[in-house]
Amino acid sequence: TPLDYFLLEGMTRFQIAYELMKQHQMLDININELVDRKEQYFAKYNKYKLYPEIIDILILLKENDVNMGLVTGASKNRIQNTVDKALLDYFSIIITADDVDKGKPDPEPYVRAIHALKLDASQCLVIENAQLGIQSAKKAGCKCFAIATTLPAQYLDGADEIFSSHDELLFRIQNMVTNKLLIKD
Repeated sequence: TPLDYFLLEGMTRFQIAYELMKQHQMLDININELVDRKEQYFAKYNKYKLYPEIIDILILLKENDVNMGLVTGASKNRIQNTVDKALLDYFSIIITADDVDKGKPDPEPYVRAIHALKLDASQCLVIENAQLGIQSAKKAGCKCFAIATTLPAQYLDGADEIFSSHDELLFRIQNMVTNKLLIKD
């Protein structure tokens, strides 16, 4: 179900495949073949959708010299083939599943981002939409906001704040910028 998948969101595609195969007692299937077929299906049928407020949030942060990174469980190839380059240009660094040995909920993806951004974890605010991402961010020592997009708020426990919409998140970030609560470059 979508919930089964979204509860694993943030893991690498191989971790997700393995967990689903284990849950459904299908460990006799070739994992590489399964992942390849899933990626082909995704490329053919998935339509990349950007929430309108995301651009407003990115512009606001960029205009206020906030250094940003993107940490994703997706492959570098998927990001390059599905996300508009103009959107990716907002980020100083991009950490994908190809850049880590362990995906979320392990802290490694966020630890790598923190080091690449040359920051301390205490200076970082992570915005997540998945439980495993929240766990990863918190284990890395970051503050974490969560937004209930793919998962309802009840699955986002552990976040420092949970938002039901991107409008709410935008308002909160505007408030942080106004009150100079965000660390700049």
